[in-house]
Amino acid sequence: MLSVQPLAENAVKHGVGMKKKGGTVKIISRETETAFEVIVSDDGVGFDTSAPKPDDGRSHVGMDNTRTRLKEMCGGEVIIDSTVGEGTTARIIIPKEGQNHEDTVS
Repeated sequence: MLSVQPLAENAVKHGVGMKKKGGTVKIISRETETAFEVIVSDDGVGFDTSAPKPDDGRSHVGMDNTRTRLKEMCGGEVIIDSTVGEGTTARIIIPKEGQNHEDTVS
């Protein structure tokens, strides 16, 4: 719940919204042998994933909250790959029942 929305908002606001001619945001879902995945990708400006968070007076906790929520609810995770000038891909991975995680939902 409320895990795809912040990823899509980030793709628009910080990705294609920062690109002079705009761009495309795609949301795709798929099933693998061990998990369900939701992939949010954009062809926006991208960013350096190893750079420290900017010290701009904002908390920058949105992604941390999303990661924590997924981990606690279903053992899920968020993986973000980005390349400056090319765009960003965020993958939500939700393990299938019985896949190497403790069920924390009661």
